Amino acid sequence: MYSYPYSYTHTYTYTPFYSVILPIIALVVIIAGGLSLYFLFVRKPNRFEGAVAKLHDALNFRTFYSEKLIRALYCITVVSIVVYSVVLLFSRFFTALLLFVLGNLAARIVYEYALLLLVLCRNTQEINRKMGPLPAEQPVPPAPGAGPTATAAQQPPVPPVNPQPPCPPQTDAPVPPQPSEQPPIPPQDGQQP
Repeated sequence: MYSYPYSYTHTYTYTPFYSVILPIIALVVIIAGGLSLYFLFVRKPNRFEGAVAKLHDALNFRTFYSEKLIRALYCITVVSIVVYSVVLLFSRFFTALLLFVLGNLAARIVYEYALLLLVLCRNTQEINRKMGPLPAEQPVPPAPGAGPTATAAQQPPVPPVNPQPPCPPQTDAPVPPQPSEQPPIPPQDGQQP
């Protein structure tokens, strides 16, 4: 038997810095950093230029990077389905053929649906941007007889409706001159009528 003259022992010492203090410091830094980003960039309108303006747009989700990521992931998925179906072709022909057709079809449907949601969100934002801010909406008074009745003091005043007389029908015939409602002026002395 061999005997070793040295005994190797490992002693573990408990250091509260790595297990208690460091996670608390990290949590404080994370919360402070997130709040500072929110109050410095997200809450304010974009009056920045250059890289800071791009950072502002990214933090406010004005630009979507998910669309490019979804397209790249779709290409990777399609290539992986094709390669796997070619590898599977030598051992199981019909399974490889089924995977090639149905796998690509399923991948297309899943990625189209994900992309559809992003395009729908982008188009809604574009419509909102073009429409501008909406005016403040007036509360609609309740219909008479519907629901509990309110007293006259609780109901908002309804402006009176001024009906206008209907317009006469348009015709191509000339309109005769209307008689003047003012009395004729009598001639003065020395003037002939």
